[in-house]
Amino acid sequence: MKLPKGVYGAKKLRHKLHHWCQVGIQSKVEEMAHYCGMRIRKINSKNTSALAFDGSGEGQRNNSRDLVTFQSGKIYHVDLNASYNIGARYFIREILKSFSEKKRLAVQAKVPELLARTQQTLASLINLHQALRINDTKFA
Repeated sequence: MKLPKGVYGAKKLRHKLHHWCQVGIQSKVEEMAHYCGMRIRKINSKNTSALAFDGSGEGQRNNSRDLVTFQSGKIYHVDLNASYNIGARYFIREILKSFSEKKRLAVQAKVPELLARTQQTLASLINLHQALRINDTKFA
């Protein structure tokens, strides 16, 4: 909805309408996913496109903002990189949620990047999987 620039409260009204539309779209997608039997989890999207999914750190975006170059010299597409990291954060959360507090702390001691949720990447999920596999073979 476009209102003239000089109208009082136009910016606030546009912000409210944008928020309502965003909430409406999210609730419709959640409803459709539940209907199809899918699970829904909200994941913090901070740093998902800035951090490399292979764990090599932060990078610099190009002028068109669709590619990112990391310190290791690798070039990735921003959206693909973010989708890998968002998926990894979902699985890390689901795996750690099933553990007791004692086991979760033991795993986080072996994989310290799991402590900060905004720093989790696909490499963190791979390291978590390796740490769990080592623990399973130790107790078998």
